[in-house]
Amino acid sequence: MLYFISSPIGNLNDISLRAIDVIRSSDFLYAEDTRNTKKLLNFINIKKKCRSFHEHNEDKVLFEIINQIKNSKNVSIISDAGTPAISDPGYKLIRECSQQLIEYTLIPGPSSVISAAVMSGLPTDKFTFFGFVPKKLSDQEICFETIKNDNKTSIFFESPKRLEKTITNLIKVIGKTRRVSICKEMTKLHEQIFRGSISEILEDIKKEKILLKGEMVIVVEGAQKNNINYILDKNTKKEFLKKLSASDAAKLISLITGQNKRDVYKNLIEI
Repeated sequence: MLYFISSPIGNLNDISLRAIDVIRSSDFLYAEDTRNTKKLLNFINIKKKCRSFHEHNEDKVLFEIINQIKNSKNVSIISDAGTPAISDPGYKLIRECSQQLIEYTLIPGPSSVISAAVMSGLPTDKFTFFGFVPKKLSDQEICFETIKNDNKTSIFFESPKRLEKTITNLIKVIGKTRRVSICKEMTKLHEQIFRGSISEILEDIKKEKILLKGEMVIVVEGAQKNNINYILDKNTKKEFLKKLSASDAAKLISLITGQNKRDVYKNLIEI
């Protein structure tokens, strides 16, 4: 059996009892950084050897793991922090197991994505996770353009060394007023959440109110729906209805102005 085990994102006390039981019963353990896993194993008082499983050896090691499972061994993949396969190795192995009809399961637990969404104070009903912010400036701009008019909350991982440049570039693309939260060292002793407009966050960074060290997650407010005042006179109606049905014209006008589609439709069909 193959297990993907979620691990604490900071506070080791967040390891679940089920995760401990599975680790104890595993024949083989794999992790991206065996040093991190060794700290966890020492904390839960389990002595087991852990092997490396990272992006540079994943293509090779995944077949080793599959052979072990086919030989009736219990294998566990432990995340460095959070949930496996979320910005960590694991997807290729999951895909291969699916293709070969090999059984696997997830031992759920901490997730920095979910923790940041909740701690940010921003809407959590809809959000998009983008993983790590692209390093190249041009790639960043393309990425930020996708969220410019998106009304969902956006979540990114970022290195503290690049945070100031990233926030500066974010302002260039989506403006200064959007609300942002910087979630730092979540679940750890020095956990801090910084909230404000993008310009306020940048100012705090420049004034060194935000110490650029530790694990960071950026949470960005979604775009507010634009409600543009509009006047639909007889000539404008006539031009729209020359090309489109009243229903299609109402959809288009609603999309552009943010007005209620039904109200626009009623306005269009009024004589």
